[in-house]
Amino acid sequence: RRVLGSSGINAEYGEYLQDNGIVTARPDDIALYLHSSKKLKKEELCTYLVNHRRDVLDEFIQLEDYTNQAVLPNVLRNFLQNFPARHCKLSQEDLGLLLQKFSARYVHCNPTPGLSRETVYNICFSLMLLGADLTHPLIKNKMSKREFIRNTRHVTPEVDQD
Repeated sequence: RRVLGSSGINAEYGEYLQDNGIVTARPDDIALYLHSSKKLKKEELCTYLVNHRRDVLDEFIQLEDYTNQAVLPNVLRNFLQNFPARHCKLSQEDLGLLLQKFSARYVHCNPTPGLSRETVYNICFSLMLLGADLTHPLIKNKMSKREFIRNTRHVTPEVDQD
């Protein structure tokens, strides 16, 4: 049974770790191991968490600490580096799920600004659309800063309009 190596992580990876006494069967134990491992490819980690072990994904995201990280675009960028959509074939639903989990964790770590999970989710989704707009070669008329703000205002009622 091959669970590591050139084929990467597959659905049996958690079983392999358990059978060899590396982790217990608890999702939080597996998540802690994966979160601290530096040898796993991010594409493989993403595929394993999103496609095979969503219970471990929940625990994995809880290990992220966004306390006092107020610059949401930077935090989102760092989060998404763990989940490279192109390489682990994320569906729109998977991406939406990741953004929901990220938003909940971000709000939990940063309650002071008073933003809801929905508002953080909407801002993150808008930022991703902006990134696609700015980098996609087939889009000729790029969105300006003013257009982005105008388009995002109606989905972020909690954010100061000034």
